[in-house]
Amino acid sequence: MNANPAKRERLLSLDVYRGFTMFLMASAGFGFTVLADTPGLRWWAHQFMHVEWEGFGIWDLIQPSFIFIVGVAMPFAFAIRSARGESHASQLKHAAKRSLTLLVVGMGIVCIHQGELFLNCITVLQQIAIAYFFAFFVLGRGWKVQGLTALAILAVHALLFQFGPGAGADVYAKNANFAAWLDFTLLGRYNSGGYTSFNAFSSIATVILGIMAGELIRSEAAEKKKVLWMMLAGVGLIGAGAALHPVIPVVKRIWTASWTLFAGGWAYLLLAAFYWIIEIRGWRRWSFIFQVVGMNSIAIYVLYQLLHGSIKDWLWVFTGPVLGPTGNLGVIIHACLVLAVHWYFVYWLYKRKIFLKVG
Repeated sequence: MNANPAKRERLLSLDVYRGFTMFLMASAGFGFTVLADTPGLRWWAHQFMHVEWEGFGIWDLIQPSFIFIVGVAMPFAFAIRSARGESHASQLKHAAKRSLTLLVVGMGIVCIHQGELFLNCITVLQQIAIAYFFAFFVLGRGWKVQGLTALAILAVHALLFQFGPGAGADVYAKNANFAAWLDFTLLGRYNSGGYTSFNAFSSIATVILGIMAGELIRSEAAEKKKVLWMMLAGVGLIGAGAALHPVIPVVKRIWTASWTLFAGGWAYLLLAAFYWIIEIRGWRRWSFIFQVVGMNSIAIYVLYQLLHGSIKDWLWVFTGPVLGPTGNLGVIIHACLVLAVHWYFVYWLYKRKIFLKVG
């Protein structure tokens, strides 16, 4: 085990956390949603479904984890660029190029899904693209500047929802809030699920929380202190989000200030757990399945978004005759087999040292 993670070019625990997150996404819930009406299993099944509005389940933590991880990786990536002698202007150019590429890829996927040209800034890649670019400006500025910037963003977000145009009696109601009004004004439509493009604004704070974690890990602090600080940050953020909930509800679909804090807290706890297990305890063998995914997260994301349904249908041609008669069990087994196809794709890339990157 390398005793100085601050000097590593890659942080294995971050790859594994990223891979774990994308593995969950590609699982499509392992088919557990078919158990939603089964007595005794309803709670478990609902953990793999998005909540309709307020609250959260395991499934709702995938997107904020992915965005948080982007922030954690930034101090490592840009430290390498600085070590190469790249100027700040050159790094800003890279950040802008990467953001634009993510925006184009994300919008391209949306257009393919819609079957037409369809302007949309709601899905995760567009959210990351915008948040990544603006979060770049606090990189290396210290935790006080970063923390105050994140809080200022969330305060502005809350004030716009409270006093901005478009809000109904309940300023956080689905498609009757400032962010929904903004989408309708600019794009001429609401999202049926209540998601909004303005989520990218509060997501800047999510990326900044990740940057703060990444800079803590790169610091010269003792390893156990890093884990302790991440755990304290996690508990504190969850507590802050929960405390705000009566005033600003925890709603992922509009990325409220309370949701940003609450989900950021869970992301800190998960990062602390992976870091302690892998970097401090050195327990790594189990993590290979997630490492493979984490090193090609964009590849599995694009595969899932474009071909998941097709892979599911193609595979059912061969598995359906056997699994169909088994009911819910067959659905779950089939979902796991589809996941195995996704995983093998990135494993194939890994074995050939092919790692797809954006920007």
